[in-house]
Amino acid sequence: MKTVIKVCIFCVTAFFSSCVVESGPKEIELGPLRKILIGYNMKSIAFDSKGNAWIVTQEQELIKYNEMETMVFNSTNSILPEEIYISSVAVDKKDNVWIGASDGVWKYDGKKFTLYNSQNTSMLEDLVWSIAVDSKNNVWMSSCRVRQGGLVKYDGTKWTVYTPNNSALPVNMIHGIAIDQSDNVWLALGEYVNQSYLVKISNDKWEVYDENDFGFKPYWHGGIQCDSRNRVLAGISYFLSSFSGPHFPDFFIFDGKKTTQLSRGDNISLSETIINHKDYVLCFGGVWIGEQWRRLDSSEFGGSSVRAVKEDPYHRIWVGTEDGIYISEKIKK
Repeated sequence: MKTVIKVCIFCVTAFFSSCVVESGPKEIELGPLRKILIGYNMKSIAFDSKGNAWIVTQEQELIKYNEMETMVFNSTNSILPEEIYISSVAVDKKDNVWIGASDGVWKYDGKKFTLYNSQNTSMLEDLVWSIAVDSKNNVWMSSCRVRQGGLVKYDGTKWTVYTPNNSALPVNMIHGIAIDQSDNVWLALGEYVNQSYLVKISNDKWEVYDENDFGFKPYWHGGIQCDSRNRVLAGISYFLSSFSGPHFPDFFIFDGKKTTQLSRGDNISLSETIINHKDYVLCFGGVWIGEQWRRLDSSEFGGSSVRAVKEDPYHRIWVGTEDGIYISEKIKK
């Protein structure tokens, strides 16, 4: 099925750069689209080296999917408990699957599940929000709450915990983790609204950036990603506020020196956002291509809300919704 996504073009307000305005009808081809896993409410997607998709759902299931098989792991056929909250999934260089949850981090090695938390490691908090893996196969995870816990690094043998008491972390609460092309680790932090930090970890060197470096006060972090030029795209969420709109930035790009604020005109959550191999930004509701914001009409996905967007090793786009996943072979401007 070939689907053409109808889109609207908004005025892009780029502070510290020019304002770009486009008019007239625009369309993006996002297709052909193929739907899989109908009936599952998606939350997060990751891929291993063999191209298998690993998916966590709102029903706290882990799904392994490929063209030949679909395997579902839950409390009925594994040791995964029924009463947990699963937030994220990542795959390391050895194809171990890591699942961030409310009771710690689960590792699935293809044969068995192992739970790591404050009971059997040096982790201070069991709640794991986000996970990222660097090129050396270090697993970085946020193990924190407000004013509790912090960042955890697992190198396959040793667990290292970083908090404001023993590192340059300005606060405990980490909203997102991203790894750039130079293997630097980036963190987005903040514990209350209008408090925002980015931390860059390069080997043993830590750099902390705040509102003085950004030139404004981001309202609340919604997640971060890195592009091919090692710039950080940081989402801004307004879910705690009734204020959002054309005068409020939805995300900002930071290169360590300069900040560019970007707005598409209405509220958006960037907790599940990707920057694909062409540096297109894809997120809930649309795609950012260069200086253009193009809306993806949710009606093209059966009216279901988009929950996760991911690019697989073959550069196909996976759009996870409340009712299955749509796989697109390409994005065409």
